[in-house]
Amino acid sequence: MLISMPDLPMTDFFSVHRRQWLMGCSALLASLTLTHLPVKASPDKSRLTLVFDDRTSLSHLPLLLAEQLGFFKAEGLEIEWVEQSSQPAAMASLMQATADVMCASYDTALLLKQKGFDAVCIAQIARTPQWALGVSSKNVPNFKTMADLSGKRIGLMDAEGSAQRCLSFSMLRSGLQPNDIQWVYFNSSLHAMVAARSGTVDALFASDPVMTALEKKDDLTVVRNWRTLKQTQQVFGGLLSGNCLLVSQALVQQQPEACQAMVSAVVRSLKWLKTAGPSDLLRYMVDNPVVPDRLVYLNAIDNLRESFSLDGLLLPEAQQVSLRMLRLLDPKLLSATLAWQGTVNNDFVRKAKQRFRM
Repeated sequence: MLISMPDLPMTDFFSVHRRQWLMGCSALLASLTLTHLPVKASPDKSRLTLVFDDRTSLSHLPLLLAEQLGFFKAEGLEIEWVEQSSQPAAMASLMQATADVMCASYDTALLLKQKGFDAVCIAQIARTPQWALGVSSKNVPNFKTMADLSGKRIGLMDAEGSAQRCLSFSMLRSGLQPNDIQWVYFNSSLHAMVAARSGTVDALFASDPVMTALEKKDDLTVVRNWRTLKQTQQVFGGLLSGNCLLVSQALVQQQPEACQAMVSAVVRSLKWLKTAGPSDLLRYMVDNPVVPDRLVYLNAIDNLRESFSLDGLLLPEAQQVSLRMLRLLDPKLLSATLAWQGTVNNDFVRKAKQRFRM
């Protein structure tokens, strides 16, 4: 069952004191070239158009840090950032060459392959999906198993996206069918937070910093946590890859220098993030309307830290986990003969690792 949510009042949420932000820390995305599609993918190899979802999600932190720390600039690369709220729309932009790069989970590359588009992952950003399922402490106070969510309203950010695929997989493994719940879709993280706090939804499936902010206020109790390696392995039988850099095979062949520049900047950012302490993170803190204060920001990054890729490589084992998930969701979706090996190119990451001594 699908339910559309109207816009919700933001007055209470925006009453948080903005002066808590770091002085001198400007909004990163305000300084980025953030546009709306349609745009043309740039023929200039020093400029790439990147399409991504929810700009407030810290799942994009390595990318945002690469911009904030000047790593893209150091590679002679300029990024044009294009935000799309729908994964199908983002996929269409890559297929239609209105974007050069898509930031999305690896299984998206397999879905693109199924559509006849030669997508390839050139770097892994996250080793896990980075989603968490939080149950309303007020609406579902005695939650024990996924079966307790039967008939309940579960909110998430995108229909037909990776979040819905991950949660549907978990439900099937628990004996539930996806249509046993009421899916509620939001058009922003802020609306999702207000709905969770007001009890408009019984559970929320989202990423950070939303989940950490709601946990801190005891609005939700996290019952499934795919920000961690352990729980991801338990549910999916291995590490299900989160965000990756996806491009067309044509871009790899025609603009390898641009692909290498982007991967090098992101791999360098992943290396920086591994050892970054609180003072480092606050120094380069990205202005985010979802995060009410610096402590929640740091806690959210801590909750995600182990999920980020250590070096950018996407291994065959992770590919197989994505295949298993998609085949369970729809056995007809992917044939056993799908040439999934062609959907990953680790050459750019290997060169970057050698360069940065990783």
